[in-house]
Amino acid sequence: MSTINTSFSDFFTEAAMVLTNAREHPEIAAALDAFGYDAATLQAGQALLDTARDLYDAQIKEYGEQHAATQAFLDASGRADKAYAAHRRLAKIAFKGDAQRQTDLHLNDRKPRAFNPWYQQARHFYTALLADAEAQTQLARYKVTLEALQTALSDVEQAFTLKSSQEQEKGEAQEATQKRDAAIDALDEWLADFKVVARIALEDTPQLLEALNLAA
Repeated sequence: MSTINTSFSDFFTEAAMVLTNAREHPEIAAALDAFGYDAATLQAGQALLDTARDLYDAQIKEYGEQHAATQAFLDASGRADKAYAAHRRLAKIAFKGDAQRQTDLHLNDRKPRAFNPWYQQARHFYTALLADAEAQTQLARYKVTLEALQTALSDVEQAFTLKSSQEQEKGEAQEATQKRDAAIDALDEWLADFKVVARIALEDTPQLLEALNLAA
């Protein structure tokens, strides 16, 4: 997009003005037609503009969806991690003299900061506890109920689901950006050629060049 030095909105506005005046001003249209820019050619330029605008709007929509998915993931993972951190601290007390459970529940390991290893550790923690009735009894002393463990595991899984949705939305937003940029590049290239031809076709009528915003 080397020739675009303005905002997208300014670029689209200028392109629309050029194409509208080129089609609707009889003298400009006649002069351009003599150099190969007939109504069909100008309509092709309009189609490029319409496509670029549509893809610009679609890209904004996709990034909005990505941002929403990211916020949903951050909210859910934050809730799940808060519960997991508290349950880990209580488990360290409950199983202080139990080397086997300390190892199995990764209580002596750091809690990962990155999501994927965090998810694997948290999921294993709750899955193991939910399969261990004796451990549940020991945790019940600290008011960690079976229902609390089930809810916490559900929250961990929800965070994983929302992370997957976030990644999907991220990919769709990136794809939308690529399509938008390709469409804008195509329109920009078409306009660059058009402006060269228009300056030749309207060389002796500067007032008509002014109507296309092409005056020197």
